[in-house]
Amino acid sequence: MYYSEFHNHKWAKNLVHARVLLAQDDFKTFYGGKDLPGGDVYPGMRLMAAYWVSVEHEMRMRLGMLLQGSGHPEWREDTELLAQRDDFVGRYVADMRELIARDGIVPPEQFEGLAAGDYETPAGWADAMLGWQSATQAALDAGAALPPSLIEVWFGSCLRSVLNYNRYLIWGGVIAAALVRREGAAALVAAVDRTAEDFMWEISREFYANVLPAAGFEDVGDIMELGMRGMFSDQVYVAGAEEEFEGGTLKRSILKNCELGGIFHRVAEWNGLPKTALGYAICRYCETHGAATMLLTMPPMYHPEYRRVQSIGMDDAECLFELKLLEADDMERLMEAQGRVFSAE
Repeated sequence: MYYSEFHNHKWAKNLVHARVLLAQDDFKTFYGGKDLPGGDVYPGMRLMAAYWVSVEHEMRMRLGMLLQGSGHPEWREDTELLAQRDDFVGRYVADMRELIARDGIVPPEQFEGLAAGDYETPAGWADAMLGWQSATQAALDAGAALPPSLIEVWFGSCLRSVLNYNRYLIWGGVIAAALVRREGAAALVAAVDRTAEDFMWEISREFYANVLPAAGFEDVGDIMELGMRGMFSDQVYVAGAEEEFEGGTLKRSILKNCELGGIFHRVAEWNGLPKTALGYAICRYCETHGAATMLLTMPPMYHPEYRRVQSIGMDDAECLFELKLLEADDMERLMEAQGRVFSAE
């Protein structure tokens, strides 16, 4: 296998679990998800499909931000880099093919049809997904089995989104490696620093004002559920120890694996670079994205401070993020963040 199964292929574990539930005629859990032993979560088809579409949008934006910050938008058409992207994406497809055959996720011909097609997010994806949601919920409410055609639509959507978001992720890794090879490590850091704050708010607008409402996740509770449980589609997450101190609380979040870090490790190594040479191009964006989410969601009796302590991408060690919640009258912060994300301007 070209990419790490632990870091880069948790999607397969979740889709295998979905097949097990179907074999048990447990359509409700297949769709709605459940907690698993050991702290893991099977998010369910409703969450996984929406989560992976949202990550498609995120990885597309990360690529655009990196190109913008690099000052080389023309690299999007660079034939050398496109050839490397296609090679590395082909390796990811080979991994998917191997896992699908090994675990019986879908019939091989179903995946081959998908892999030979257009990976890009379909223009009408939102209306289609809302239709699948409505049809699935209607069957569950009636106590009926889900039609096989509807089941396979859910699997097909998930597989296409996984393939496409990793295509954009790999493409971003190729651009990052080119920056380091052609202009040095400092050029990569500078490209990210030029765009990190813009990414911080643009990805929040894309997620919370555009993509997630289009996917049927409109209220704050829905969005928080997608954020907290949807992440288990790809990640092994555990809550770290909390500490109380005078005037506040310190919370820690630990990610045991990282799709982004696993991809960038491989792209770096295949370019003859140290394993963590490209990590800043993912970890800094993750840090700002997390910071914006905390500014947007934490209640106004706290002032949140969010930071990366260590990460798989930069340190080859499990990701550790800290959230410091300081007791404060912080309504102004909340209103400003919501204005930046939900304003019509």
